Amino acid sequence: MYTKEELINEIMQIRHEIGHEDVIPEIKEIHYDDDELTIITPDRPEKSIIIGKGGWVVGKLREKLKINQIHIVAYTDLILKEYQIGLSIKHVKTLLDENKIKEEYITPFTNIYELLKLKHESIYNKSIIEKYIEENIDNDVIDEAKCYIALSGGADSSFSTILAKALGFNVKCVSVFAGTIILPSKFQRNINNLCAKLDIEHEYLQTDMNEIIQEALNGKIHPCGKCSSHTQSVINNKLEKENVPLVIYGDLLSTGSRSIIIDDNITRINLPALFRMEKTEIKHINKKYDVEKIKGYGCPLIVQVHEKYPHNKQFSIQRVLRETRSGILEPGEALELIKTI
Repeated sequence: MYTKEELINEIMQIRHEIGHEDVIPEIKEIHYDDDELTIITPDRPEKSIIIGKGGWVVGKLREKLKINQIHIVAYTDLILKEYQIGLSIKHVKTLLDENKIKEEYITPFTNIYELLKLKHESIYNKSIIEKYIEENIDNDVIDEAKCYIALSGGADSSFSTILAKALGFNVKCVSVFAGTIILPSKFQRNINNLCAKLDIEHEYLQTDMNEIIQEALNGKIHPCGKCSSHTQSVINNKLEKENVPLVIYGDLLSTGSRSIIIDDNITRINLPALFRMEKTEIKHINKKYDVEKIKGYGCPLIVQVHEKYPHNKQFSIQRVLRETRSGILEPGEALELIKTI
């Protein structure tokens, strides 16, 4: 494999050949494993130099090196990610040490703890979670470790379903259904395909959100907050009725101590946030499990609200910016989402 100096020369040559500005890129570290190269730059400006406009430079570099994938990572981003995963490790260890995890869930929580430590030790390696899933997805689950997953058919909740099964949870997926204006057929297709592929039980929970829908269409509210609260309420009622004390959501933002919340004897795990996942990592894993990438932002209801009441777009854009600031979304991905809004 190439040395740092040789890679720098290759990048400079490619930039010159395609008419980019002649600059000397800085590389802090390189790591090569399983036909994947990770290049760590000191900061984001150096990362941009190696990626190039439209990804041309890194694309041509991958072709020239004839390897499967190249990841360009800014060290400043790694510091934040490493710190947040460290918080997750501390939180899970505290819950285990203080016997706050019910006995039937000890094994999957121990699996979480060990996988977090592995990711923390190999912070530059973006394949850790993917490899773990591949090695464990077909293992027997722990029957007593029952949990529900709030599955919307989107990328984050689909990933949560895949990882939860690999961790050993006895998974059942539930999807709150209030009509296709909130859960359209393309999301239902993802739900049905994923559950069939993983042989996971699934149930649609029928509910009435007409009041929320009408308030949104009449311009009184931005619907996402009330919709989320209503969805959580329906799922909590189902958990209590079935005496299942654990639920998993696809929340990406609630990192650290908020990634696992124990409240009223119900444990909620925000699984992507717990592992400090990024959208690109999630989508890459989902592809292998027939989860269709759904373009655009949100459900048909929010699209109609944006069209009728443009001032509401600012609240949706703020959500995208929050994920961008946290490092979950790359700026290019965020820009594409904002364009659809």
